[in-house]
Amino acid sequence: MKLCFPVATDVGMNSEIYGHFTSAPLFVIIDTETRQSSVIANCDRDNPYGGCNPFSALKGERLDGIIVDGIGDESVRVMNMCGFKLYQAESPAVAKNIALFETDSLAELIAQESHLEGRCSDGEGEHKCNHEHH
Repeated sequence: MKLCFPVATDVGMNSEIYGHFTSAPLFVIIDTETRQSSVIANCDRDNPYGGCNPFSALKGERLDGIIVDGIGDESVRVMNMCGFKLYQAESPAVAKNIALFETDSLAELIAQESHLEGRCSDGEGEHKCNHEHH
């Protein structure tokens, strides 16, 4: 199986999950059978100077899951429309989340108006994010 993780630095299985999916600098892809890793820059491959673009960066990838710490509803919806399943990380450690995924211990994320729960709003008003955007 292939799992994807948003990260700031690629250290393969020893990487730590970045706090927010859409602004992560990189995505580490781990093949859970071989434990081999590869990395993809979080940008539009046709326009790398256009800034972060996880939808374009992961386009065409065959992934069994994307494990994230923080993500907004709109990103969940778009990634689901692209055929990707997202799961909530339970640890900052990539390796720990792989072990949890392999035992079906990670919750699948669904869009649920999370800004009303205080997750990933624009940071204004009473509904602020409850995590850091690095």
